[in-house]
Amino acid sequence: MLKRLPTLEQVAEAAAFLASDRANAMTATVVDLTCGVRVPR
Repeated sequence: MLKRLPTLEQVAEAAAFLASDRANAMTATVVDLTCGVRVPR
């Protein structure tokens, strides 16, 4: 657990990967980009 917010670059890299052909076998997957931070509701 990193206990910090992800950088914009990390979020952009994840989005680019998910939009790419390399992620074509991924289905019904949750990508957690919180770096371990828990935000109260």
